[in-house]
Amino acid sequence: MEIAIVRAAHLHVYLDELREIGVPVARELGSSRLPSWIEETPDAYISIPLSFEWVARCSRDIELMDLGFRASRRGSLASLSAPLRHAILDAPTGFARMRALLRLATLDDSALATRMQPEGDQVRVICDLEGLGRNPFICLGEWLSLQALISIVRSVAGPRWCPPEMTFVSRQRPSAASQEAFANTRILVGQPHTSILVGSDVLAQPSPAIGLRPHRSGREATDADETPDWSFTTALRSAIRPYLADGYPALPLMAEALGLSERTLQRRLHQVGRTYSDVVQEARFDLARDLLVDPSARIIDVAMAAGYQNPQHFARAFRRLTGVPPTAYRRSAAAAA
Repeated sequence: MEIAIVRAAHLHVYLDELREIGVPVARELGSSRLPSWIEETPDAYISIPLSFEWVARCSRDIELMDLGFRASRRGSLASLSAPLRHAILDAPTGFARMRALLRLATLDDSALATRMQPEGDQVRVICDLEGLGRNPFICLGEWLSLQALISIVRSVAGPRWCPPEMTFVSRQRPSAASQEAFANTRILVGQPHTSILVGSDVLAQPSPAIGLRPHRSGREATDADETPDWSFTTALRSAIRPYLADGYPALPLMAEALGLSERTLQRRLHQVGRTYSDVVQEARFDLARDLLVDPSARIIDVAMAAGYQNPQHFARAFRRLTGVPPTAYRRSAAAAA
């Protein structure tokens, strides 16, 4: 996984925890390489290595395993993207809910490699962060992944359920607070996989009544049935998108943010016959197209959000890609809807 990205919503739990311990989050974000609008755009995708590094730098004297545990307690199924959340809540049993998460987890995190494997009368649910096993801050992501798995099991087994075993790739020791919260759980570190053990009988339990599940729109229902395809250019385009409001994101900035060298980024783009400017233009178009669906959004605001200081430049660029000006595209989209 050369480009590891995650929905900004999953970083928000760390922003809340950092504020709790007195970190001036807005100031720290302002001096970071993270997108400036990260708190207003929970569905934007951001670099996982860059997020880990920034959280670790802001953690002060708190051990990362403790910070990860604290932040994970703020997470819930509500933190997941709408298509993923609805696919989980629509499933009839704990086992089916877990399968929905494993099938669509990369909607929220492109690096997640998930599977279930039986172990006697139990099931080990594995959620590895592919390509990040040697990252010194990996426990920050592991805690959030494990919390998602635990939340799913608790959705059928009740809020007090805890796994008999939880494993981390990170070698950092679990904090006293996490050991107290999971007093009957065997917590192992330095393991080959990030995982929890669940009894097969627990996963077999039925989900709550269907009347308690939220209604799904047609768009969400369609998206939830599609396994995301994170090709190199797709992931790069998604990573570029939240930077556009601040202007054209230079290639050195994006390479550094993604933990790649400029040469590696250019080489990978050359291998697929693309240029960096091509991908930036596509990211601008994708963002503009989504914003134009809202009839109340002014063209000048759409242009600014897509990184154009001049709406005329935006209109010309949009027409080169679509053959029609933004206003005509908006009318046709409205008619199709």
